[in-house]
Amino acid sequence: MDEVELLSAEQERRLARTIEAGVLAEHLLATGERPVAASMAELNALAAEGRRAWEHFWLANVRLVWMLAGAEAARTRLSAEELFQEGCVALAGAMQRFDPERGRFSTYAVTRVRRHLVEVAATRFGELALPPSRAIQVWRLRGLRARLDQEHRREVGVSELAADAQLPAPWVSSVLNYRCPVPLDGVEDGRFTEDSSVASDARLFATQLRDLLARVPRAEADVLRLRYGVGGGEPHSLAMVAGRLRMSPSTARRLELRGLARLRQAVAGPLTATG
Repeated sequence: MDEVELLSAEQERRLARTIEAGVLAEHLLATGERPVAASMAELNALAAEGRRAWEHFWLANVRLVWMLAGAEAARTRLSAEELFQEGCVALAGAMQRFDPERGRFSTYAVTRVRRHLVEVAATRFGELALPPSRAIQVWRLRGLRARLDQEHRREVGVSELAADAQLPAPWVSSVLNYRCPVPLDGVEDGRFTEDSSVASDARLFATQLRDLLARVPRAEADVLRLRYGVGGGEPHSLAMVAGRLRMSPSTARRLELRGLARLRQAVAGPLTATG
C-alpha cells in the first residue's frame, strides 16, 4: 500500500464534499429519484469520484489508526493487527460523521478511534468479561499501578494508588481484585489453579456440572452456561448475557445469583427446581 500524504484542511473539506456528493449520487442511482437535473452518466461520474475521494481520505488517515493501535497494543499486550482492524472500523465511522466546517479530521478521529480501541481491548480481547465502562476502569487502574511501580521501583500499595488516582481506597481495591468468571469446564483439565472464590465455586460444581444444570430451571441454566463458559466458549459479561438472551442485565444478574444458590445448595442436599 503506497503511503498517502497527510491532508491539509482545504483538502479535507474538498474531499469531504466530494464524498458527500458521491453518496447522494449513489442514492439517486439506486432509488431512481431525480430531485436535480442530472443524467445517468453524470450521476455515475459523481459516484465514482466520490469513491475515489473516500479511498484517498481513508489512506491519508490509516497511519493514524496504526499509531493508536500500536499504542494500545503496547499498553495491553494485545494483537496490534486485531486492534488495527477494529480501529479501521472506528475510522470509517468517523469519516461518515465528520463535518469539515467544525475543525480538522485528525482531532475528531483520534478521540473516536482511541475510545473504540480502549473499549475493544477491555472487553473483546481483554478477557475481562465486564461491561466496557467497568473494564476500562480496571485497565486504567492497572496501567496506573504499573507506572507507579516503575517510578517507585517497588510495588505500590492500594492506599498510594488510590491517593494518586484521587479515588476511595476500598473502591480501588475492589476494582483491582476483580477476576473474570472462570469457565467451569476448564477446571477439570487443570487450566485454573488460582485460589479465588470464583475458582473455588467452579471446582465445587465441576464434577456434577452436567447433571446439576439439567435440574436447574432453564432460564437460570441458560444464564449460567453463558456467564461461566459452560459447554465451551468464553465467559460472558452480564451485559452480553442479557443481550444474547434478550433480557435486562438486572434480570440476568438475578437469574445468575438464583442459579448459583441452587447449585451450592445441591452440594449439601436434594435440589428442588422451583420458580
